[in-house]
Amino acid sequence: MYSRYEVAHLAQCCLVNKTWSSYARVRLYEWIQVYTWHKGAKKRVWTILETLGNAPHLAFHVKVLQLRDFPTHLSFDERHHIINLATQAISNCLNLRSCSWTRDGSLSTRMIQELASLNSLKELEINAKPGAFGAWVPEDLLGFRNLQSLTLIMPARSVVELLPAWCRENKDTLESLVIICKSAPYPNDDILQNMLPSLQNIRRLHLAGCIKVTEQSVGNILADNCRIQSLALETCSPRFNMGLFASDCEAQKRLRFLTSISLTVPTSGGADQRRRWFRSIILLLKHSPLESFQLYAGGGTDEFISYEGVDHEAIKELIDLHASTLRRIGIQRLIVPLDSMAYACEKCSQLEEIFATLCGVGRDALAQALVAGKRLRNVHLTLMTDVAGEMRPLHLLTAQEICQHIARNCGDSLQLIGSQTRVWQVGRLCDQELFYRADCQDTRTLQRGADSGAVLDDESLKWHMAHLTIAAVSIELRFGPIRWT
Repeated sequence: MYSRYEVAHLAQCCLVNKTWSSYARVRLYEWIQVYTWHKGAKKRVWTILETLGNAPHLAFHVKVLQLRDFPTHLSFDERHHIINLATQAISNCLNLRSCSWTRDGSLSTRMIQELASLNSLKELEINAKPGAFGAWVPEDLLGFRNLQSLTLIMPARSVVELLPAWCRENKDTLESLVIICKSAPYPNDDILQNMLPSLQNIRRLHLAGCIKVTEQSVGNILADNCRIQSLALETCSPRFNMGLFASDCEAQKRLRFLTSISLTVPTSGGADQRRRWFRSIILLLKHSPLESFQLYAGGGTDEFISYEGVDHEAIKELIDLHASTLRRIGIQRLIVPLDSMAYACEKCSQLEEIFATLCGVGRDALAQALVAGKRLRNVHLTLMTDVAGEMRPLHLLTAQEICQHIARNCGDSLQLIGSQTRVWQVGRLCDQELFYRADCQDTRTLQRGADSGAVLDDESLKWHMAHLTIAAVSIELRFGPIRWT
């Protein structure tokens, strides 16, 4: 029953009486997350740490702790206080299974030692840049044992060089390794080769911004482990030979269990080379039961949109090969032909999510393309227009109106729809008498506020009808591969 309610509702349930509180607080505290775009994020972190540090009976329920923001510009005393508070909070989270602590400079040796002492901890995601003034050192990380998932964000060279030894301590349990760099030469073929004996149980391998990693080391990892399920190779070495990599994987059927892949299209070369690259990708995925396909344009800034686009025939061939299994398609910073999106919605019977960049498409044609997706629940479109030869995003109000139109035409499965940097949640309010009125209509409006659809201004809408409300959610989507991890 809890799945129907928001966190705020669970908080209210805790205030009813002791019986209600004993049930509601378990769900209220089991998953705690703070993102940078949350209002008053840094103050929230203070409050959370004070609560968990001073109330062990509440910290006992925490299973997932995601702190993606942290107070900065602190005085020496404030810094000392928050480290003590965080250390105590971590030590109280006896059932913590997953921890994400991603803000640069927010960790310390004492905090890492407390995390490493938790026998329940299986998933760790950290900003792997040791703090200033010796806040922590890479050797602190060797204390972790039995990790199943390890994610390193912007790792320093000293941390990368320690990876082979660190993974060796977790080789029997490690199933997921994610390394996210901006553009770093430290994670290279030699490092991955030294890690090879520790990666034989790996199921998820994501490498982003590792510009010295080639097909040789990745191929060696896959040669020793054919049960990989999720693979991301984003902005790797320009010398990465996708043709050779695909041929080897196809010949040995190394990706026969792969369900998710994320790739960056190389920026060098012309149209012919790009077509050859796409043919290599289709060969690479020939034996995979693919469910998620994500593609990005390499190079440029986060706002960069490639004029080259994606060839319709290549997308069509990929869809024909995986139509029965594909659930998610994401093509960002590359212009997608509308025909390709329409073809995907028509042929992929299991398709639930689409992320795409389009240019110069009309709202009617766009709605018509998406209406064929009977199971679509999440759609995000980056809508562009060509102004005197320059690619520019549509105005947010125009994009919002297009989303309104799409929501009116798509089926009941649609839950989220977004464009540019905004996302709207689609909710359906239905009166009981709807089931007794065969002639009732669907009236769909676009309003702000999570509960705005409960108030109907138009007298004609006061009949017992089904009302669909698109309510703005405080989520900001960012371009780039990091969002997909």
